[in-house]
Amino acid sequence: MGNQIKKLQFKRKIKNKEFSRDNFQKLKTVGKGSFGKVYLVQEEETRKIFAMKVLNKKEMIKRKQVKHVITEKKILERIKSPFIIDYHSSFQNKEKIFFVMEYLNGGDLFDRLSIEKFFTEKRVLFYAASIILALQTMHKHGAIYRDLKPENILIDSNGYIKLIDFGLSRILKSKNKRKTKYQKCKTCCGTVEYIAPEVILGQKYGIEVDYWSLGILIYEMLHGRPPFYSENKNVMYEKIIYDDPKISSSVSSEMQNLIRQLLNKNPEKRLGSPYQFKNIHDHPVFIDLDWQKLYEKKYQPEFIPKSNEFDNSQFNSQQAFQKKSKSLLDPKKLNLEPIEHLTFKGFYPITNNTQILKNVQKIKNIH
Repeated sequence: MGNQIKKLQFKRKIKNKEFSRDNFQKLKTVGKGSFGKVYLVQEEETRKIFAMKVLNKKEMIKRKQVKHVITEKKILERIKSPFIIDYHSSFQNKEKIFFVMEYLNGGDLFDRLSIEKFFTEKRVLFYAASIILALQTMHKHGAIYRDLKPENILIDSNGYIKLIDFGLSRILKSKNKRKTKYQKCKTCCGTVEYIAPEVILGQKYGIEVDYWSLGILIYEMLHGRPPFYSENKNVMYEKIIYDDPKISSSVSSEMQNLIRQLLNKNPEKRLGSPYQFKNIHDHPVFIDLDWQKLYEKKYQPEFIPKSNEFDNSQFNSQQAFQKKSKSLLDPKKLNLEPIEHLTFKGFYPITNNTQILKNVQKIKNIH
């Protein structure tokens, strides 16, 4: 019974402090989607500003998203990088799951591309190299991102980027004790424009799919659109599988080569595969880049957002995004059975030991 209680009693502590939503004051809404909302919040004790993602349990269970939420939590806890959003804490109550993370007020790459249409090659290299460092950190921990796209890349107040949203990520099982080789997966997921051909074909895949998505993203940042885009999804699938990217002649030969190597249809020959990171760093397009200097964030970014700590004006697609999701389930109408809380293992419930013991007994009765 002791081990079962230990599993149920997740405590995310910072300086020996447990958190609940009562520790944060909501300032305003900065995002709204199918499962919940994102708020700008202020921690009562420190007065620090954070982003709080609030997810609706009932809706996640209904849409079978529980596993994705648990995976996201694991990744945010375990994987740290200057180019991955900082995780503060997570907790739950009867109706909702709460993620508290750093607030990045510079907007996302999707918004910037919507405004600027495309970026300079220098700026694209800066973003691409930062993304590579983030992906490498994930891959070294046996995790695949699987959802690299402009909407999932936020810009901080200094102009550096960070990856967010790890709901589609996957932590692979290690094939050896040294954790240098990992099993592959076969789940078809992601955003169509950025999905690798092997995923569409139903083949087993590994970290190589992230480098394909990087190639798509680099192309998009230079051209203003993904290389294989079509309003017809079936046509887009065919283009991804069979077509080569049509790269503008204005793009340097080194950058063209990088894109083509990342968009190699054969995952075994794709740049970045298999788990050999150095060949990406050594590509001629990065010849003038000091990777350590980038990691330490000592470069001056080309674009620095004009915003203050409480500002969310850089999120230009926010109003349109909110209009797409007009209604969410009313928390007051939710009627979650206590056993459903056990679905979200790993999130510390705001409860007491008596309730935990009751939940453990229910597990015993089920089995």
